[in-house]
Amino acid sequence: HILGRYYLWGEYVEKDEKRASSILVDLAGKGHWGSRGWCHKYGYGPYEKSVEKAVECYRKGVEEGDEVSLCNLGYCFRNGTGVDKNEKEAVSLYHRAAKKGYPAAISNLGYCYDIGIGVEVDKKKAVQLYSQAADKGHASAIFNLAYCYRNGDGVKKDKEKAIELYKKSADLGYAIAMDNLKRLGIAYTPCPPKQEQQQEEEEEEEEVKGEAGVSASTNMEE
Repeated sequence: HILGRYYLWGEYVEKDEKRASSILVDLAGKGHWGSRGWCHKYGYGPYEKSVEKAVECYRKGVEEGDEVSLCNLGYCFRNGTGVDKNEKEAVSLYHRAAKKGYPAAISNLGYCYDIGIGVEVDKKKAVQLYSQAADKGHASAIFNLAYCYRNGDGVKKDKEKAIELYKKSADLGYAIAMDNLKRLGIAYTPCPPKQEQQQEEEEEEEEVKGEAGVSASTNMEE
């Protein structure tokens, strides 16, 4: 699942949707509900393109305690994708996946606290969660943490720390980080980590702070 995500979004490796679909279809056939949900979302292989069927798969995965499904279903509730929008339910699902140590869920939960999605705004809590996910090598969490340091959101303002984190995020293939470095007038050539150094960050949809501090929903997958 993780490798499929890398190929789909071009993280660590050159973007290759055919390779991504092949990996995800194979995993779906082996019974991984999170991967099967992705296949339905994009219409990969023999799976009908259907948001509703993707949600059904995530629900089945949630019943089995699959953290990928927990996180993805949380995103669906967060945005009203295939279900009635319910931000509190989204937070609950993110919490459950985060307790399993799932980096994407930890990062998304941080975003909820950051801007007040289903919970009261708590910038310090957001920084804490972003830091936890960043320690696991999660690119969007590193990016969001950089934004916090740049603007002093929940942490003491530190431009140099922000730049360091933007570079780290860019090294992980995060294009938006490069955009922000350019806005800061910094020329930088990313240095992708070696394969054995890559962290297991996976997830379908990620919450990311844009230049103005709002969700950059055109990034990761949606």
